[in-house]
Amino acid sequence: RGENFILLHTSHATHLSILVVMFAASHQNQHVFNTVRTTSKTTSTIRGGGRRPPTMKIKAAGGAAVMDDTGEVTIRRRPPAGHKEHLGMGSERFAFKMEAVTPEGERIDNEENKPRNILEEIVWYKDYELTLMKEKMPLSLVRGQVKLAPPVLDFKQAIIDQMEKTGQPGLIAEVKKASPSKGVIQPNFDPVKIAKAYEEGGAACLSVLTDEKFFQGGFENLKLIKEAGVTCPLLCKEFIVDAYQIYLARARGADAILLITAVLDNQDLKYFTKIAHSVGMKVLLEVHTYGEMKRVLSGDFEIDLLGINNRDLGTFKVDLNVTVELMATELGKEVKERNIVMVGESGIFTIDDVNVVQNAGCGAILVGESLVKQDTPDVGIKKLFGRPL
Repeated sequence: RGENFILLHTSHATHLSILVVMFAASHQNQHVFNTVRTTSKTTSTIRGGGRRPPTMKIKAAGGAAVMDDTGEVTIRRRPPAGHKEHLGMGSERFAFKMEAVTPEGERIDNEENKPRNILEEIVWYKDYELTLMKEKMPLSLVRGQVKLAPPVLDFKQAIIDQMEKTGQPGLIAEVKKASPSKGVIQPNFDPVKIAKAYEEGGAACLSVLTDEKFFQGGFENLKLIKEAGVTCPLLCKEFIVDAYQIYLARARGADAILLITAVLDNQDLKYFTKIAHSVGMKVLLEVHTYGEMKRVLSGDFEIDLLGINNRDLGTFKVDLNVTVELMATELGKEVKERNIVMVGESGIFTIDDVNVVQNAGCGAILVGESLVKQDTPDVGIKKLFGRPL
């Protein structure tokens, strides 16, 4: 997937020209390495030199999605040349090093240090953000707060119970103020008010955006909602790349976390799932392509819930047929045989959309924009499911 993108989304301080000195052992050895760091290992692939293994592509029958048959992680965890602080406040202090110097002394644009798409930009900033968070609140303190957190609620069972009761997919309603693609969705954003309306409208669970820079969320929203007496289990909707975020999610009252396969390899997924389970939380694993789904299903870790995101997190384009076509493959047959709870994510606005993903085999749906933008989300839920007002 990553090699199909040409988008260079560099909204952060691209007006700066920051000098980077790039060292080379010799003029003959000028390969540029693209380093992808994971929790337990570092792998490098040569760009501009060496051979890249061929990638098979499968075109879906309906034309909705190009499915990467390898499913390997293409998102780079950090900028290859690092990031640089400059004068400013808050999130604006983050900038990519946009200029490089060749061994011959020529100044050139540092293309390798530009994020290839929106998801990569989010992940790069998350690495910087975590450094600041850990300085303010060390992991040892966060883990101590986990012991004081409210009891964990069973996120998965709440979905199953609603599905069995209503005969429709269990609803995970999303508490979200903004997104990179839409900007501010709900200008009168009140996380507690929205959460209570979702619960009143019949949501099984809630998804709470905790990313601050790109979605204008925060971990404190989990705590506010939990302390307000909302009884729906809470999913921490975060771009998790570090165990620190998992412990912080539980400390703030989350009952489940999201892990994005496009960002994490199977070793990371296994490790983070183990940590989540150790503190009682469930895990929603998210895929978008055939290759990612195949990779996850072949992993040696437990799958609580498996979500298919109809939104490409690289471009933020949405196509509901992504779920339909993936569930029509042999992988869809496998998840049904293994009784894995499937979650249809993004692009669900009407009862027809609900029926489409349910008929495809999803026992749950995650809905954000179509509900949160309404002034009466509880009524919106009833309309979404075709229930009496």
